[in-house]
Amino acid sequence: MRTRFRAAVTVAAVLLLAVTVAGSCGAWHWLLDLAGHFRVYWLVAAAMGLGIAARRPRSLAFVCCCLAAAGNAWALLPFWLPPPGVGPQAASAADDVGSEARPPLTLILANVHRPNPDKSPAVSYLRDRCPDVVVLLEVDAAWLAHLSSLDEIYPHRIVEPRDDNFGIALLSRWPLSARRVATFGGTPFPSIDTTVEFRDARVRLLATHPHPPLTSAYAAMQLAQLGAIADVAAASTGSCIAAGDFNATPWSLPYRLFVSRSGLRDTALGRGVQPTWNARLPAPRIPIDHVFASPDVAVVRRTVGPDIGSDHFPVEATLVIPP
Repeated sequence: MRTRFRAAVTVAAVLLLAVTVAGSCGAWHWLLDLAGHFRVYWLVAAAMGLGIAARRPRSLAFVCCCLAAAGNAWALLPFWLPPPGVGPQAASAADDVGSEARPPLTLILANVHRPNPDKSPAVSYLRDRCPDVVVLLEVDAAWLAHLSSLDEIYPHRIVEPRDDNFGIALLSRWPLSARRVATFGGTPFPSIDTTVEFRDARVRLLATHPHPPLTSAYAAMQLAQLGAIADVAAASTGSCIAAGDFNATPWSLPYRLFVSRSGLRDTALGRGVQPTWNARLPAPRIPIDHVFASPDVAVVRRTVGPDIGSDHFPVEATLVIPP
């Protein structure tokens, strides 16, 4: 019995190391990239494996668990370390946050889940939080009808409802200029590109929702859409924010390529891993909803909101935009 148990632990440890390595090989095949979404759980499994195999530190199981723990911990580390330094404009603006000189911009991103029959929790949540800007995904005509109760709060809006899961809407308390709904990367899924006129500042806001990588074709579309939006962000001359359900975790190839091409920073860095999906299950939950900002934007607060009846938790961000 003991021999069988050791053999089972060894097999599990080898498989754990294999999925850990596979998660870094998404450029070879889209299926390998899926393994990277669950690094938090691989780390927990590796820690448990180390506890089981600790009596035999020279065993294959112990070595595999050590390597798996180190690889996953390294990938997760940026979300627990202090975030990278911001530009001098952002640092100066952050010093003034909360004062009349520099009030912050509050933003909520929420995938509301199109078929959700009870829309009142999401609407009540937005009314209670009352952020400056709201980005909503999976919006259809029924959702727009319920959101009309917020018209007095959000007089400025860009909406593109759809009968599938790719309708999108942006609600704002502040004027919007250079407004457009566009498709990127040759995909049919709409994104919003606009400028928020926030007090004496202007910030470009890109909102998007690519298709989840369920097949090789969809994975290619996801890469193309996020890549094209990253290029738009990189070409922006002023402050820029990108928000959306990317259907990609921070350890996936689409996310990594977006960050490298856009020059934007994840507002979650230094604030821990903040899973947003699946809200209907206790586990696994992974972070696929993101808010990015250019280095001149200071991040005051970034967290995950409460259950609003969707399969996603909302993301709340408080940002200081330089003048």
